[in-house]
Amino acid sequence: MNLIGKIFVVLIFVMSIVFMSFALMVYSAHINWREVVENPKEAPGKPLGLRLQVQNLRKENDALRAQIDELTKRLDAEIADKRAQVAKLEQARDDLQRERDQLMQQVAQLTQQARDAVAAMEAAHQTLAKRTAEVDDLRNLLRQAEQARHEALLRLVQRTDELHQTANELRVLKDRSVTLADDLAKAREVLAKFDLKPEPELYQDRAPKVEGVVLAVPGNGLLEISVGSDDGLMKGHKLDVFRLGNGENKYLGRVVVVRTEPDRAVCQVIPEYQEGPIQQGDRVASSLQ
Repeated sequence: MNLIGKIFVVLIFVMSIVFMSFALMVYSAHINWREVVENPKEAPGKPLGLRLQVQNLRKENDALRAQIDELTKRLDAEIADKRAQVAKLEQARDDLQRERDQLMQQVAQLTQQARDAVAAMEAAHQTLAKRTAEVDDLRNLLRQAEQARHEALLRLVQRTDELHQTANELRVLKDRSVTLADDLAKAREVLAKFDLKPEPELYQDRAPKVEGVVLAVPGNGLLEISVGSDDGLMKGHKLDVFRLGNGENKYLGRVVVVRTEPDRAVCQVIPEYQEGPIQQGDRVASSLQ
């Protein structure tokens, strides 16, 4: 046997060993696939058959699908409910937005009203300050008026006293006038007894001693006085006019009697003697003391 033969014998021996190892391995790893697929009952080391496992898995899958469908329906219902709630919330949000806009408008109106009220209050304060100042001025004027009234009352009392005094003097003068009239009547009787005529024109500018007041100033240089023929005045007598009182003593001019009555007379102002306007209440006298 040559070398090649020996090599082939060794190779065949080695290959035999390899194939024997493969056979042992295949035998040790041999599985009964029918039992694996068709095993009806699970036991230790022998799981349930794949067919039954597939059936069980299908049942579980169907149950899971049913659960998924139920959950999907529930989810759809919840989604629809959530969408309805979202729609309600959006509607509520829109309503709240509109209410907010309305409230903002009301706030703006109230703010403007508050500003107007503040402006009106400031104007009222200014008006009140003005009215207060006016009231103070009126109070001052009232105090001045009361002071003036008090002074006027004092002057009135003084004038009343003077008037009473003048009335007493007038009464005395009237009594004197009656006496003078009686004397004049007696004198005229005496003159008549002796066939004598009186000549009063010689004494026209000599007025008896009289004193009175100006009753009226009708105008055109005429004035009416409070003494007349009962006081001895006659047409042509001249009297002086003056003003007394209020710290003023002023000569106003001279007048001439143009008409007499028992208790009053009308006089004409003599222009060349006039030194001021004659008013009601001025005094007249036959002579200045």
